[in-house]
Amino acid sequence: MNSHNNITLIKGEFETAEAKEILRSLIDYKIRYHQIKSFNSDVKFGKKDPRSRSRISELKSSMVKMLEIMEEAEANGYKVNIDAKIDIEYLIEEPTQKLEK
Repeated sequence: MNSHNNITLIKGEFETAEAKEILRSLIDYKIRYHQIKSFNSDVKFGKKDPRSRSRISELKSSMVKMLEIMEEAEANGYKVNIDAKIDIEYLIEEPTQKLEK
């Protein structure tokens, strides 16, 4: 069993408009995911999910940075190369021990 795995999500050369569309869609999807997760937490537990709220902020910053990069590439007539990988690593948790009375 390999405890660390890698898959390729995006790989290739793109026109800036296409790259922007692909990356915007991915980031938008992740923002919506965390908005829904936080909303569900608010409904169930009366408070928004702090991890999701933090990720929303990070993702919005990533969106701004990505758009700046794409604008610069487009202004200079560049294509862009994107190589996006996902690393997946198994986390082995130690079983909790029951206290004896």
